[in-house]
Amino acid sequence: MKLQWDLPLSSDGIDTELGDGTAVKIRPISADDGPALDASFKRMSPRSRYLRFFTIRDELGPAMLENFTDIDHLLHRAWVVIDPATAGDTPGEEHGIGIAVARLIETSTPGVAEASLAVIDEYQQRGVGRLLLDLLTSTASIAGFEKLRFETLWENRGMRRLLGNLKAEHNKELSDPSVLVYDLPIQESEDETIGALYEILRWIAASGDDSVSDDPTETVLPNQSA
Repeated sequence: MKLQWDLPLSSDGIDTELGDGTAVKIRPISADDGPALDASFKRMSPRSRYLRFFTIRDELGPAMLENFTDIDHLLHRAWVVIDPATAGDTPGEEHGIGIAVARLIETSTPGVAEASLAVIDEYQQRGVGRLLLDLLTSTASIAGFEKLRFETLWENRGMRRLLGNLKAEHNKELSDPSVLVYDLPIQESEDETIGALYEILRWIAASGDDSVSDDPTETVLPNQSA
């Protein structure tokens, strides 16, 4: 059953369940979430970090954590998903593990927003991605965006071919030899847009070549600016 979002989400967020029955909270990210974001990053595998940031990175650092959490929620929107049942003594996880982050960032191009999604490895293939893709597309539609922008590594041939098949526009002006930029039109039917995003995630979940994951809905949606 599709979740009915009351947008924009209040600071308290909403409580819901994943497909396997795990109770989670989804709320807008706050300026106090730096430790939580840092803890989540450290739970990601090196491969997930690479797909997310296009580089080998062992930590985010204070400046990046501030940039990711101290946002205006207008030009830069972001949400976190928390598993309250996992609350513990680890810094940033006192209220539960941060299991996922989704972002929508308005670009300088009218009607275009950069979209990103990251789910920590141990919670992949459990329905987190479905919730956040729905949130991203619902928010983008309400905000009046016409296209979602994605970046992919040139080496990811399958991803490049898929974006072409989905009629995403290759933005040659913003691309460089190593990172390619594509703009995906938001369909008149929100379900069609979500379906296209699922297919994108299927390729991102793969190992970076032409193989495909069994589950298209759980992994990192790469974008360096979020």
